[in-house]
Amino acid sequence: MTGATHKILFLGGTSFVGRHIAEALIAAGHDVTFFHRGTTNPSLFPEHRHIHGDRYGDVSVLAGVSADIVVDTSGYTPDSVAASASAVSASVRTYAFMSSVDAYDLSAASVDETSATKPLPEGATTSEAVPDLYGAHKALAEQRAIAVLGAERVIAIRAGLMVGPYDKTDRFTYWPARVARGGDILTPVGPAMPVQFIDVRDVAAWTAGAVANRLHGTFSLVGTPGALTFGDVLDACRAAAPGDARFAWASTEFLQAHDVGPWVELPLWLPPLPELAGLLKVSNDKARASGLRLRPLAETVRDVLDEFRQRPTTQTLRAGLNPAREAELLAALRRG
Repeated sequence: MTGATHKILFLGGTSFVGRHIAEALIAAGHDVTFFHRGTTNPSLFPEHRHIHGDRYGDVSVLAGVSADIVVDTSGYTPDSVAASASAVSASVRTYAFMSSVDAYDLSAASVDETSATKPLPEGATTSEAVPDLYGAHKALAEQRAIAVLGAERVIAIRAGLMVGPYDKTDRFTYWPARVARGGDILTPVGPAMPVQFIDVRDVAAWTAGAVANRLHGTFSLVGTPGALTFGDVLDACRAAAPGDARFAWASTEFLQAHDVGPWVELPLWLPPLPELAGLLKVSNDKARASGLRLRPLAETVRDVLDEFRQRPTTQTLRAGLNPAREAELLAALRRG
């Protein structure tokens, strides 16, 4: 343990992203108090204080928590973030808010921290989480936190697709698990297809350093654009689980003709859409200059596969093609 330690109030902290950030903060010696509903992994971090409550309800209890740093990974609406920021405004000197690259207007050819964000449609709710408003809500939530606390006290962490152990979406886990199972595998487009994601533990390490060093401002935490392809991912999966995996490449036209759902049913694949032109071209230059370090892909794949293998055999993946659906698509692909 090095450097000064701090009292940290964590809004969330027991599910995937929050869990990894909390582990990094605790490993650095910080005193962490958790505020959450007590429904997700309630047995985690038993040596630390837990306050149970609903951040979308009355958060006045937060004003009584002694903390100079807040880490917020559970804010999905502008109203909830504004309320939490207001509750801690008297004592907090850094409020680290987990935002998203979806806050950007991703129709741009390339994206960085100076790029435009998504506006919230006139009359849209600011109090209820709505999937179609996710990015606009994150952008406005950042602005609300700054309005309450001032820009010098807010870190807006615009993270891209985060992958790693304990990912509850399985949007990356599907590929190491599927390659390990072997056989013919329906794979999208071709090995040169670009991908951009970041290991959640690299986000966690950067966040722990950022709050300790009193950073403020907006940072895009993503993998380096253009550094990885889908072929790199599959090669790493096959190296982690050698076997008889055979890749059957399907074109975008084939996938669309057979109504294959992008991103979730077939993870990491998206058809070319004008509104997402910059999704895989988000710059991480500012984050890397402020300390972001990216671990090797092979390490991420190995650890994701290890965590998957520890799950109950009855637990199914929450993303990816199920075997019956994949078999149908493979048969159609063979028919030409």
